[in-house]
Amino acid sequence: MIHHIVTLELTSEDPAVRASHADEIIQRLEALADLAGVVSLRVHRDLGLVAGHWPLVLVGEYVDVAALEAYQAHPRHREVLAWMNDGVVRARSTVDYDVD
Repeated sequence: MIHHIVTLELTSEDPAVRASHADEIIQRLEALADLAGVVSLRVHRDLGLVAGHWPLVLVGEYVDVAALEAYQAHPRHREVLAWMNDGVVRARSTVDYDVD
């Protein structure tokens, strides 16, 4: 099983806009959990206890590398990425690892 972890930093400094963008990111990404090969996909908010932490993390599990690659190439995922890259997300970091 492959774990795919993505942290997301939001572009807006306005708290209301950030909250709205976070809500929409969660909704859009978690809607992809029904794609073939996705075991689970959740987006979590940071607790806000430490300044400098990024506000969101995606935690995804996929049956194998091919499933992760199919997820990343899927048109629905590409649509979400295009929206996030259009001024919503400033930066992201990603780690993929095999838990077998």
